[in-house]
Amino acid sequence: MTSFSDLTPAEKARQLGTPDGEMGLAVGEVMNRMNGALTEAVYDRLHLEPGHRVLEIGFGNGHLLPSLMRRAEGLHYVGLDISATMNAEARRFNARLIAEGSAEFHLGTAEALAFDAATFNRVFAVNVYYFWPNPLSVLTELRRMLRQGGFCLIAATDQATAASTPFARLEHGFHVPGEDELRANHAKAGFGQVALERFDEVTTGTDGSPWHRGYNFVIAAL
Repeated sequence: MTSFSDLTPAEKARQLGTPDGEMGLAVGEVMNRMNGALTEAVYDRLHLEPGHRVLEIGFGNGHLLPSLMRRAEGLHYVGLDISATMNAEARRFNARLIAEGSAEFHLGTAEALAFDAATFNRVFAVNVYYFWPNPLSVLTELRRMLRQGGFCLIAATDQATAASTPFARLEHGFHVPGEDELRANHAKAGFGQVALERFDEVTTGTDGSPWHRGYNFVIAAL
């Protein structure tokens, strides 16, 4: 079977945007390995409290979710992902959490959210902003669904890192925002408080070599 590293840049971008089939399952594992520390850093910054309701846009294969669920008692997690492959795998892997009523997984796009207003204490998305055709529309909906006192956290690679990443190109459907865009879109979406935090790491690339990556974390509250 062809590995992720063998794909063309366009194919990599497509699979990262919507993992599909056997390759999609392999991509899920690659993302877990490459984004494990990043995801944990996001979990840390959510500052979860007992009973919080949490929404994630783009949950991947769901294998990292147990780490989040251990961070506070009585959490209720809701995930939305565009990939049927990832949805099925996340449901399989987290069958116990689903049976307990602690987690639910939905198939759909970020542009068509169907949750009630003021539903969640925390909303977050890691490495999916790039694929939203209309980020402002999505952010407006995420703000609508936040409860008073809650916040939204968006994690996206910075443009310097993307410049050295062949698949992270606009021609491949991969739009990487700059800091000004991130701030402006959150403000236009109606968030009253918008803070940007840097996150830098050295991870392992698909070829096994060290990969220096920089990220912008946008933490936005009502």
